[in-house]
Amino acid sequence: MNKIGSPLVVAEESDSISKLYRDYYPKLYKYTLYRVGDSATAEDLVSEVFTKMLAKYHTYNPERGKFSTWLFTIANNTIINYHNKNRHYTSIEPKQADHRNPPEDAVMKKELKHMLVQAVMKLDGRQRSIIALKFGACETNREIARMLNLTESNVGTILYRALQQLRDILKEQGVVYDSEI
Repeated sequence: MNKIGSPLVVAEESDSISKLYRDYYPKLYKYTLYRVGDSATAEDLVSEVFTKMLAKYHTYNPERGKFSTWLFTIANNTIINYHNKNRHYTSIEPKQADHRNPPEDAVMKKELKHMLVQAVMKLDGRQRSIIALKFGACETNREIARMLNLTESNVGTILYRALQQLRDILKEQGVVYDSEI
């Protein structure tokens, strides 16, 4: 029988934590980036989320909800604390260009991404949060509802209206929108 703290148990826990990190880091990073608009800040906040997760892992209760819901609640609270301390939003830094594509494509993609990010930053905080959870963290409406204490239909309505508002903002900026594509 293995005892807690034995090398075998520690190795199993380490493997589990490594898997959680590999599985959730990309989603948490995208979610956080959508919310704070700065890649360095997003990296710092995601590190803080994992530190809090490790410190509070023993408090997670699977009967109260999915692990991802618990983890994104920690992330959401961490981001709220960050904004309360800093009281400002910045824009997202564009990623490095993909050198496999022609330079013109990279410039257009960068410009479109910048316009989209600027449009997202014009949404209110709740809309931005739902957009970030849906498209940054790839969460379902049901999970978003649990995280934000909303009904699933309310999440769907807010998401629909936010996307309509984004489309209108992008049209004002001259971005062509074709729903057939």
